[in-house]
Amino acid sequence: MGRVAFLLAAGISVFGALIHFVAPLLGPDWYAFLHAPQKVVASAQDGGLLAPAGAVVIGGLMLTCALYALAGAGMLRWLPFAQMVQGTVAAVCLLRGLLVLPYLYKFPDRMWTFDVVASLIWVAAGFAFLVGILKSSPANALSGAQASSV
Repeated sequence: MGRVAFLLAAGISVFGALIHFVAPLLGPDWYAFLHAPQKVVASAQDGGLLAPAGAVVIGGLMLTCALYALAGAGMLRWLPFAQMVQGTVAAVCLLRGLLVLPYLYKFPDRMWTFDVVASLIWVAAGFAFLVGILKSSPANALSGAQASSV
């Protein structure tokens, strides 16, 4: 179960990286569709560096998350601070995903379907990282080994 959860997290992370990497190629309308801040959309319209540089940095961070998820799934041998990074990613994703709740309460007229769907995807990624961590922990592996030897 932990491996499948990490693979799901990797898939979500790769998808997120791809939509950010193609943003500079698809132009200002794509940034606007992704609800980028107006300053970023304006940068894309003006041909500035903020929009493409930001997209590449965010895509790179998401790709890094995918690598750590693949490491958790056993597809990569070793990455530094793997458990700490995986836990941090889980927390950040869950917090980002749940951030929609106070906004739905306080500013329901400003929320779009995109915002809710994006938040659900963030929660799914965070939950997948969390399940992967919990199901792959050494204590869990030890209790599974003891149970199978009985």
